[in-house]
Amino acid sequence: MYPLKFEPILKSIIWGGEQIAAFKNLPPTDGIGESWEISGVAGNVSAVSNGSLKGQLLTDLLATDGERLLGKAVYKRFGNTFPLLIKFIDARTPLSIQVHPDDELAKKRHNSFGKTEMWYVVKAAPGASLYSGFCKPMDANKYVQSLADDTFMDYLQKYEVAPDDVFFLPAGRVHAIGAGCFIAEIQQTSDITYRIYDYNRKDANGNPRNPLK
Repeated sequence: MYPLKFEPILKSIIWGGEQIAAFKNLPPTDGIGESWEISGVAGNVSAVSNGSLKGQLLTDLLATDGERLLGKAVYKRFGNTFPLLIKFIDARTPLSIQVHPDDELAKKRHNSFGKTEMWYVVKAAPGASLYSGFCKPMDANKYVQSLADDTFMDYLQKYEVAPDDVFFLPAGRVHAIGAGCFIAEIQQTSDITYRIYDYNRKDANGNPRNPLK
C-alpha cells in the first residue's frame, strides 16, 4: 500500500480565522476553525486524495484492507473503526470551556468512544494561552455560582504557550483553547463535547450556543 493522503475536511466555526487556509496553501478563506486531516467519525469520513485509491473512503479501506492499514494489533483492538481523529485548530477568538466523557460514559450515553486528546502548538500569538484543569477547588455549587457572576475563568489553570509546547488532556479534564492559538490536535475518534462555559456567546443566529456540541 502506497503512502496515502486525505482530503481535508474544513469546518467553518464562529471562532475560526484565516490561518488554516494559509498553512495548507488553500485559497484564502476566513472563518475556518478546524481542518480534519484524517477522520473516521460518522458523517465526516476522510477520502483519499492521491494515487489509484483516490476518492476511496477511509471506512472502505478498513473494511477491505484494515490489517495492513492499521497493523495487526491495532486492527484486532479496533476493527473497522479508525481510532484517531487528527485535526488543525485555528482559534481567532477563544473556544468554549469544555470537558469530554471517558470511554465508559461515552459508550453509555452516545455509543461512542470517549475523548482523550493531545495538543501540539504550531503557532501562538503573543500572550496566547491554553487552559487545562483547575487552579483552585471547584464543586457543583461553585460552578453554578461562577456562571451566575461570570467568574468561571478565575478557576481555570492558564498556561501561556509558545510553538512546540505539548499538552496531554485525559478525558474528564476541563480545558479550553484561547485566542491566538494554532494547534494540531490528536484525539480519540469521537466528536462528543460538553460545553460548560462559553462567555455568554451567541451562535450565528443570535441564539445561545448548544452546550452539547
